[in-house]
Amino acid sequence: MKKVLCSLAVGFAALSFGQINKSQGFEVDNGDFANASFFRSKTTPVCEGSYGLIRNFWSGGKTGSTTFSSFSSNGQSIDVSFKYRTYNFPAQSNNVVDGTMFVEYSIDGGTTYTNIGTIALNQIITCANFSYTIPAGEVPQNAAFKLRVSGQQLNSGDFYLILDDFKFSQGTLATSDIKKSDVTIYPNPVKDILYVNNADAKTLVKITDLSGRQIKETQLLDNRVNLTELKSGTYIITIIDKNGKSTNQKFVKK
Repeated sequence: MKKVLCSLAVGFAALSFGQINKSQGFEVDNGDFANASFFRSKTTPVCEGSYGLIRNFWSGGKTGSTTFSSFSSNGQSIDVSFKYRTYNFPAQSNNVVDGTMFVEYSIDGGTTYTNIGTIALNQIITCANFSYTIPAGEVPQNAAFKLRVSGQQLNSGDFYLILDDFKFSQGTLATSDIKKSDVTIYPNPVKDILYVNNADAKTLVKITDLSGRQIKETQLLDNRVNLTELKSGTYIITIIDKNGKSTNQKFVKK
């Protein structure tokens, strides 16, 4: 039997923000989910336990969504996962699964969203897992985080999409991390050379893209980082001083 867990370990120190863990299996209620067109159901097969969120996508109901709402970010990376399954509408054996699922997050309470997953729904799926890590720095401290899962029907599709077993985890910011106000970067946006102010001589820098993939690692030289080889886009720079303290900051490469 699934358990509905919602715990926020609050232990704020000068530079310490509590770990956030939330999960929802819909065994008791909808929890923090606002369901624009999905509904909680026990009558259909789900991935875990007895209940899940379900939506029938067909010509008369082509789109639908559900939104997790929300918690206040502590500024660290967020691990998101949930399970999903599909099957064709049972009353008509010739109906097919034909649609798309979108996974998005918001850091402004739902005004704008960033896509982190587009999944083709073109077959019966017994149970699959979606997981994604939103890098630190992409969801700033105190941002109003939301997650939205939506679907759409394509062509002649007539099928059910079931969502289940959502989990959210955001780690703790250690007291040893550097204050962003202590170390600054400029210019931003940057063309070729990024400067790092107030950094130690032996500072290490790592550059990752928004998917978390590391692009570059180098030791800071004369308080500058050569970014000539980077393609245009948005990146995260992790600045690590000689004592192992670190900070993450976002920048745009022209």
